[in-house]
Amino acid sequence: MIKDIIKILIDSYNKNWITPRDGNISYKGANLNSFLITPSGLRKQELKESDFINIKFNDEDWIQSNNNILKPSGEVNLHYEILKSVKKELCVIHLHPTYSIAAMYSGLDLSTIASEFPELSRYTRVAKNAKKVPPLTKKLAKECKKNLIFDKLIDGYKYDIVGIPNHGVVSIGENIYSAFEHIERLEHICKIILSSKI
Repeated sequence: MIKDIIKILIDSYNKNWITPRDGNISYKGANLNSFLITPSGLRKQELKESDFINIKFNDEDWIQSNNNILKPSGEVNLHYEILKSVKKELCVIHLHPTYSIAAMYSGLDLSTIASEFPELSRYTRVAKNAKKVPPLTKKLAKECKKNLIFDKLIDGYKYDIVGIPNHGVVSIGENIYSAFEHIERLEHICKIILSSKI
């Protein structure tokens, strides 16, 4: 899984969806009490498997359990908040795709976009945009989780992706590639919409 995460980060960098030290990805295996996350401050397109940080769930917070010379992503609270409720396998990706951010900056709600394009809504459930809240905060983490809407009956979320105005998107999936596809699909439609306004 870590090799796949590194590949996705390189792909994201090549698409200009992150600059060298942006973006973060986490992965939680089924029924585990911990998850892996990318480190803070390292160039994402040059990560090694040994750079990944293991985060354990605690009753009220998270605990770093390895690689103490490194820090977990500054958005660790975002990943912790989304992953802590789920028992099954799940990946969380936070990137800064250009057209998706531009669409939100222009005033569009990404969920409205989804409803107008069947090739998007058929495969990707897009939540309403999160409120504009500061990055790297627990407030942002709770806002994104609230909009993704966790459902205990399905041990999962009702939506696959949520936009954060002036910031980026958070996508989830049962594996890294399904989570990444949600971002690719939404970005493609946002590019079409913004191109139509030129």
